[in-house]
Amino acid sequence: MNKLDKVHERVIKIRQKCPSRMSRYGIFPSKGGDGGDDCLWLGLLSSAGFVIATNGLANCQALHGEKYPGMFYRNPVRRETHNSGYSHFFSRDMAMGVLCAYAAHKQRFDSSQLMWLNHINAIRACAVKKPKWMGGGCLIRSPMYRYAKDDRSDITPAMWALMGRVWEHNGWPKHKCMDTYKYADGDISKESAKIVPIGYQLHLLAVGAYLKWMLKQSRAIRQEVSSTCYIRQPDNLFYKIVAQEKVIDSDMETFLERCPNPDTFVPRDYWLWEKDDQDPYYSCGWDWVFLGYLIIRIKTGTFGLPPSLTTGEYDFF
Repeated sequence: MNKLDKVHERVIKIRQKCPSRMSRYGIFPSKGGDGGDDCLWLGLLSSAGFVIATNGLANCQALHGEKYPGMFYRNPVRRETHNSGYSHFFSRDMAMGVLCAYAAHKQRFDSSQLMWLNHINAIRACAVKKPKWMGGGCLIRSPMYRYAKDDRSDITPAMWALMGRVWEHNGWPKHKCMDTYKYADGDISKESAKIVPIGYQLHLLAVGAYLKWMLKQSRAIRQEVSSTCYIRQPDNLFYKIVAQEKVIDSDMETFLERCPNPDTFVPRDYWLWEKDDQDPYYSCGWDWVFLGYLIIRIKTGTFGLPPSLTTGEYDFF
């Protein structure tokens, strides 16, 4: 059995141990805990070809007839309960998961993207409020958009730029802000990669570089960002592969050495690639499923191409 076959075999076995959750919309991968970042993990898994994750991400979005049609929730369970018991709605972190899935599955999300933009437009942030003596309300609307009364859900210029890249790649009609803020995700991402803390913040920048690699856009910027991420955390195998934009034999060997033994694996609550501690002991398992599928897609020349939407495996296995 060659190394790629061994990676595939390990992914299948580890996947059987990974945690999932059930909602009225169906089952979806989850690393456990409060599920607050599930939408990001679902998008990454979807981009690497894991079909149940694509379905799970699609089920994070409210449909017509619901309170906020077009709005994405952090996972399908929170959509089911309209975020009951939680103070935070969607965030820019979760938006990265949506963009990864959109980039990988254009046809699946043709109608979703329009609903999302309509929702964003419907809940525009107020830049200047009217004083009470003028009757209250909003005097000037901001070019920034938000999902709820929570600034972590603002659509910033850099996010508009990333969204514009995906819309352009998919041939979707762009929102005017996508052109207004075009390239706003460039220099800021390079400088941020040098200074943000190692952990989830650095991981989000690596995901941005990964997205641009998938889109085959902005090569110089994406390679500088991904290389900085890898230099700062050289034991992170996801960062290494994104920085190289290829998989070499030693990467598959590292994967097989570090990925937990399925026979003894007990899922915990880390998505390993976003942590400063790369100890596989803390892995939720889905992090390895994602990376394993990504390795397979890169080595078989299907990275950046639409994965199969009909099976949970690849057509070539």
